[in-house]
Amino acid sequence: MKKFLLAIVLGFFAFNTFAQEVSESTLKKVSVGYDLYSSIWLNMPLGVNSRTINQGMNVFAMYNHELNDKGISVAAGLGVSSENLFLPANYVADIHAEVIEFSPITESVTVARNKLNFTYLDIPLELRLKTKNELKFGLGFKFGILLDSKTSYKGEAFDADGNGLGYTVLDKEKKFNQMEKYRFGVQVRAGYKWVQAFGYYSLNKVFIADKGPQMYPIHVGVTFMPF
Repeated sequence: MKKFLLAIVLGFFAFNTFAQEVSESTLKKVSVGYDLYSSIWLNMPLGVNSRTINQGMNVFAMYNHELNDKGISVAAGLGVSSENLFLPANYVADIHAEVIEFSPITESVTVARNKLNFTYLDIPLELRLKTKNELKFGLGFKFGILLDSKTSYKGEAFDADGNGLGYTVLDKEKKFNQMEKYRFGVQVRAGYKWVQAFGYYSLNKVFIADKGPQMYPIHVGVTFMPF
């Protein structure tokens, strides 16, 4: 997440530099913003439950093309998103296995943080409506390319059977096997001026069929577009 936040800061600095070199009319057609959301994970394996709040973030820049003088436009651009799945009582024993599976952690084990993280490069496309009183609505499609995947565990160490060993560890692993390299889904926005409600529904699964849990996320949150 720290690297992701650093990328956001650098992105905004790059945008400010870019803004100084383009015309004002062109700049008005570019929107830069970010989504703060929680992922609702559907179709989880039986007996595996996620945390209620699975916070994530998406930062994006889009070019807006007006279709008429009634506030209807289309927008396309690029974004980077980082989504999380927090698991209070389960873990992936081997993220490089031929088949990805969740294993249980016994209730006696103290877990401070246990999550799966997926980072995507996104290509969003939206149909937008802006009213005269600055109400804004958007309906679109988002295509994503997997950039990174990892696990992060902080808590009591445990053995292969999920039983605690009595000491604390911080463990990170990268590059899940058997993940779909691409994702796609639909998204909606609705709000006033630069604050909007945001929703995204994934149309495909995170892992390849028969190679991992067939789970997929819904994102619900808030969009901020100050530019």
